[in-house]
Amino acid sequence: MKSHEIRDRFLKYFESQGHHKVKSSSLIPAADPTLLFTNAGMVQFKDCFLGHNDLGYHRATTAQKCVRAGGKHNDLENVGFTPRHHTFFEMLGNFSFGDYFKKDAIHYAWDLLTNQFKIPAERLRVTVFETDDEAFEIWKDQGVRPDWIVRLGEKDNFWAMGDTGPCGPCTEIHYDWGPEYGCGKPNCQPGCPCDTRFLEIWNLVFMQYNRDATGKLSPLPKPSVDTGAGLERLSCVLQGVYSNYQTDLFTPIINAISIKVAVPVGRDKNLDISMRVIADHLRSSTFLIADGVTPSNEGRGYVLRRILRRAIRHGKKLGMEQPFIFELVGSVIETLGNVYPEIVKNRNLIETLIREEETKFHETIHRGMGVIEEAIARATKEKSKALSGDVSFKLYDTFGFPIDLIEVIAKEHNLSVDLVAFEELMNKQREQSAAHAGSHNKVLEAISHHLEKRQFSTQFVGYDHLHASGKLIEMFDSHGKGVHTLELNQEGYALFDVTPFYAESGGQVGDQGKIHGKSGDALVENTFKVGKLIVHKIKISKGNLENQKPYTLDVNPVNRRLTAINHTATHMLHAALRKTLGERIKQAGSLVDSGRLRFDFTYPKGLTHEEISMIEGLVNSEIEKHLPVNIKEMGYDDAIKTGALAFFDEKYGDKVRVVKVGNDKNDFSVELCGGTHLQNSGDIGILKILSESSVASGVRRIEAITSTTALHFLSDRSNALNRIESLLGAKSQVAEKIEGLVSQLKQLQKENEQLKIKVAQSNIKSAKVETKTEKIHDIQLVLEQIPSGDAKVLRALVDQFRDSLKEKTIVVLASQSEGKVSLCVGVTKDLVGRYDAGKIVKEIAPEVGGSGGGRADFAQAGGTKPEGIKAAFSKFRNWLEANP
Repeated sequence: MKSHEIRDRFLKYFESQGHHKVKSSSLIPAADPTLLFTNAGMVQFKDCFLGHNDLGYHRATTAQKCVRAGGKHNDLENVGFTPRHHTFFEMLGNFSFGDYFKKDAIHYAWDLLTNQFKIPAERLRVTVFETDDEAFEIWKDQGVRPDWIVRLGEKDNFWAMGDTGPCGPCTEIHYDWGPEYGCGKPNCQPGCPCDTRFLEIWNLVFMQYNRDATGKLSPLPKPSVDTGAGLERLSCVLQGVYSNYQTDLFTPIINAISIKVAVPVGRDKNLDISMRVIADHLRSSTFLIADGVTPSNEGRGYVLRRILRRAIRHGKKLGMEQPFIFELVGSVIETLGNVYPEIVKNRNLIETLIREEETKFHETIHRGMGVIEEAIARATKEKSKALSGDVSFKLYDTFGFPIDLIEVIAKEHNLSVDLVAFEELMNKQREQSAAHAGSHNKVLEAISHHLEKRQFSTQFVGYDHLHASGKLIEMFDSHGKGVHTLELNQEGYALFDVTPFYAESGGQVGDQGKIHGKSGDALVENTFKVGKLIVHKIKISKGNLENQKPYTLDVNPVNRRLTAINHTATHMLHAALRKTLGERIKQAGSLVDSGRLRFDFTYPKGLTHEEISMIEGLVNSEIEKHLPVNIKEMGYDDAIKTGALAFFDEKYGDKVRVVKVGNDKNDFSVELCGGTHLQNSGDIGILKILSESSVASGVRRIEAITSTTALHFLSDRSNALNRIESLLGAKSQVAEKIEGLVSQLKQLQKENEQLKIKVAQSNIKSAKVETKTEKIHDIQLVLEQIPSGDAKVLRALVDQFRDSLKEKTIVVLASQSEGKVSLCVGVTKDLVGRYDAGKIVKEIAPEVGGSGGGRADFAQAGGTKPEGIKAAFSKFRNWLEANP
């Protein structure tokens, strides 16, 4: 049975059992900062399980795309080496939100597997939690032999959402490959350490308890069901193959890789591993980029970069020294594009970003090889058996070398890697990263954890009102600890049953304003979402605030309006980008506040001045048309059919808010958006683009201002131009006159540098400085301290010495000025390969209190210790003596 048939049959079966078919959510979890990626089918239903959200249905089924490559669930290093570990996979699931429970869940699973998929019952085994007698009896009633039901402990068969909160036992269904696949022991069964005979194909989680901070389990009023069956594993069973990589989900991709690298599958075990790694990582990279992740040095982008670089490394093992993985994206699209149209729609972007990352990493490896070769030479000289943790961490952190690549290169030179020291440095970096993340997120997490146990709700009235009366229902201090009262000048967080304050989301900052009551007043410094609730960050400005008391809440109207102006302008900028550059433009992030707007979008290259001018002009022409801004609520599917744009990092329910800028003749912009907006585009006044830049590979950023802020900016520019015209004494051709002055300045600077060189040469002659002509080994040395001269002068002199002496010469020149030192090193062409100027300058620069680098034939450094120049020369002599 083909994988697409398995997926379809699974979903249709549960639809026939009254389940609502829900499409896969994005790999980027919406409104859940605790997760890097969607790693299970239940992620998009988390609020339903917690009782925070009612979707209007209580049974659901999905085929969810998942990634496990970071954080707690991280399978990255095992991928390719085992039959079943993946970074990307599809999780088939059925869910009950307080509807059916164990009996029906077990019946559905058994019926689908044995009657619909026709898997022989005698090939199936079941595990249950060791004390879950109820599940054990249900399985017996289902017809499963008692000796085929295995009781396992909490580690294997008990699931929890976190340390506290919803949890419960689970039951797993395993496929028995047969005794020939096992360890041979008579008691080999699910849970056996051999882990080769029994394949887990379905996990049914029964969320029936709530665990408190003491560990006590209390029954939930509405127990729920969360199940997950890996499509790749089901495909193995139903296609009769032992490895996921032998299923039709992978074989077309692996065959495409085999053809590309000209290596037949099955010829070499290790090369097969590399092809499996590339196939898996190509799938995850394709889907991550389609969902808005781009390679970077932090967060999700860093995980994507690691995945791609690991694939590139395995490409090198297959003999591929040039970018090639991007050319294989089509094989993933041919396999899964009919199910997930986003990878088809974003094909050009996916290929572009992968190609760029491949190119960069090949360059990175080339640069980093010098560092690792130097470290290997040092370790060999010192008769060490391992590369130090410092070097390994530098290669990993600075040059992006995967640790397995470092180990492979070290092993080629009979060295190991000090992994203990490496891990210590990694842990230190993680701790520093956590500290840099700040305490704010930790406080919100603490508040979220506290509120999970309460059935609170917040009524947001801020679309229509900037003033409201509300009851303070929960309050926290600045550390996230629940309190009854906050006193004068104390800071904390407050939750009301009604609020007009917009909470930070969708790129729009949270509202600011004031809270007033009989007992005291507070300033609202920011507003945040915690799940479905709105939390106000406050500072008491008068008296105190107390729980369960009524207060009036007032949003700052000026900030709100300016923010609304910038938000509507952001929509119009997005539309102008797509109309000017094409529909491949995809939002990659945004920030909207009262002072400016920032918009990140996917595009492979920088914009020209002409393109920026066209985009700005298009927005302003639509602003001048005074287009109405209409906001409607409608069903998600209906909104998408109208052409409304939806975004990867937003979570949408069945009902969505559609913001349209335009009229019946001109739908200039249509987006799904929960933010605050104007009623007419003309209220924006004007938009001015300040800058366009790169923020990551394949991601550009535009920063812009609007309204009075833009007018003030343009006024300042006009005044500056008037001053320039006054200084030049000209009202026309100002740019041409400035260009002429700049050209003259450059010519004078060039002439000045030439004069400095002549002066330096004259000073050398007048001081009767003798060029050092003694040789070390067969090398002629020039070691000179120039009486005066900057780095440019030294470089010119190095070139002159090399040109005059021509071969087998190393030149080291130094100068000092105002307590600063310049060093330059030159190596004649015939010695490049034997000696490296960059390594030489790194060796001697510490003597003058500095550092530097450069090419093999020329390098330079700066320092702050002029008294160390002689020591630097001496160190170079000693170094050269030791390195013939």
